[in-house]
Amino acid sequence: MATEVLMPKMGLTMTEGTIEEWKKKEGDAVRAGEILFSVATDKLTNDVEADTDGETVECKTIIAWIGAQGEAIPAASSSSADPSAAAPAAPAATSEAPQATAQTVERAPGGFVLATPYARKLAKEKGYDLSRVPATGPKGTVVARDVESFTAGPKTSPMAAKLAAELGVDLTGLDADGRVMKADVLAAAGKAVAEMRNVPVGVQGSNDEAPKKVDPLRRSIAANMTASWLTSPRVTYTRPVDATAMKELRAKLKDGVKERGIKLTYNHILMKVVAKALTEFPDINSSFADNLLTHHPHVNIGLAVAKGTGLIVPNVKSAEAKSLADIAQETEGLIAATREGKVSMEDMTGGTFTISSLGPYGITNFSPIINQPELAILGVCDMVDTPVVRDGEIVIRPMMNLCLTADHRVVDGVMASKFLQRICELLENPYMLLV
Repeated sequence: MATEVLMPKMGLTMTEGTIEEWKKKEGDAVRAGEILFSVATDKLTNDVEADTDGETVECKTIIAWIGAQGEAIPAASSSSADPSAAAPAAPAATSEAPQATAQTVERAPGGFVLATPYARKLAKEKGYDLSRVPATGPKGTVVARDVESFTAGPKTSPMAAKLAAELGVDLTGLDADGRVMKADVLAAAGKAVAEMRNVPVGVQGSNDEAPKKVDPLRRSIAANMTASWLTSPRVTYTRPVDATAMKELRAKLKDGVKERGIKLTYNHILMKVVAKALTEFPDINSSFADNLLTHHPHVNIGLAVAKGTGLIVPNVKSAEAKSLADIAQETEGLIAATREGKVSMEDMTGGTFTISSLGPYGITNFSPIINQPELAILGVCDMVDTPVVRDGEIVIRPMMNLCLTADHRVVDGVMASKFLQRICELLENPYMLLV
């Protein structure tokens, strides 16, 4: 009996994957445990077991069948997440009986639809979402003539269709490269917002190069940032901090931890301090959805890491319960794994707060975008020797701006200010971490 191969779902946030390379071609013998294909998610590329080339499909969609030589491919079944993606069977004449009028059937976008095998084949070829096709067959069955007479917009994934309905995006005029995906809908929604605000979205010049499709990582970043921009009413609060004590702390500890093979950085100290502060502000170490606030029992701090032309955010789990040395060692391991493309999906999910540091690039002020579904993100800026007044005298101090972007649905100005103030207190007097 033939066995279906599905696009795997590698992590709670993964909705689609792109097949990068097929290790097996049609007709090849397949043994258990052999690698069938490599699939790229929004952040990782993994070797899996399956069959096509460079096509992005929804998770749990049938993408191949494994069976005995000469065995017939099964027709679509209701157990598939996307029945229209399965290989078609021959059309059944009895299913195409005329029906006077189309039946109105309430269906969720991308959900299972009662349809003849031939109708599924036509819908797949045309790139139609069967859930949008009116049915004229018996008991609300979509038949071939329904698909042939259906007028639709561009080819659209079920997730994109659902999101377009929620955001009010018109798919008929959407200019997409091939099938319309979730990222295309989010980009269109962002463009619409920009146009309403009279913000220029780009000028096409005669000498411009032809546009190129971006890689899955950049598409994911674009989609996630657009979603965050549309979800969270955000405010950024900036506060200077005297980094003298933090520099002294690192100078006193770095040689001792170096003997243990640990490289101590300012980011590690910041992560330890922020973890402590978040235990005192549980509303910030939370997520908010459907008017429900969820307090997370542990502080999982993510650190934005550059990889190629994008950013990936692995996170240190339960940072509030770990020593500075443990945080430093685990963070450096995650950074190395990220840049080598070996970081796991578990390391990149479950974060409750993110730190983004642009200090090494000379940035002194910026507004980081919240990493959903978190409620805040801390931007860390460059340390700059600055004249300040201490005890009535002008002295030079290494001053550093901290920029906290917070979701104003939960974190109002007073809470954000107190949280940022607490972080600065701990950085300027790190011995308070021992209290």
